[in-house]
Amino acid sequence: MKWWKAVVLFFIVVVIGVGPFVGYCAIAKRRDLKETLLWIDQTYNPHDGGDNLGQGHGWEIHYLKKGNVEEITQKFNTTVTLDGGCNVVTRSETLPVGVYSELSSVTTYKFNLRDIDPGSIRIKTYDLQKDVFSCADPEQVKDYELSCDNAEIEFLTRNGATAINEDRVAIFTKLTGSDHEPKSASKTNKSWWLVDDVPYSQRLAKTLKHAVELCGGQSSRF
Repeated sequence: MKWWKAVVLFFIVVVIGVGPFVGYCAIAKRRDLKETLLWIDQTYNPHDGGDNLGQGHGWEIHYLKKGNVEEITQKFNTTVTLDGGCNVVTRSETLPVGVYSELSSVTTYKFNLRDIDPGSIRIKTYDLQKDVFSCADPEQVKDYELSCDNAEIEFLTRNGATAINEDRVAIFTKLTGSDHEPKSASKTNKSWWLVDDVPYSQRLAKTLKHAVELCGGQSSRF
């Protein structure tokens, strides 16, 4: 057999062997992404029979204690919409209760997971019921007896790119015309998810990072 025929035969064997393996890896990756996003949706968002009595985990609720009664003063909710691919819409809503009884607002953040820096994903814990919210300083946690039972998962785009579309609508119930529902649109490099359970936030942050990496998200390079 001439040498060039041997080379051609070798490459044919390689293609036949590698082709199915590459195809299998691509299918496995898509299945992994689908299952990862499904877990986020089923645990974080409200679902009948789901986590937190079906309410999900995207809540931030402020209370004011009056005697033996706790009154809700502020209430926020975050949900995420996943298209089964890498596109995400985060919906952050201010509910009209307490000091916000005459105001409700909705802010949406639209982005692709491939634009997120997986190394930027951070968990911030805080105490909603105290004047000092952040639990980043151990001395403050001790001095102010912070509960640190709420969290926020923050993430940034790769290299600070303004790749996140931010749209905000505020509704003032006692106003009319254009003042009733002012809107704004902008681009940003930062977004976050509210989480009402710290242990769960650790699992969610890890899962979000895995989803970002599956979508091709890379670390920033400055």
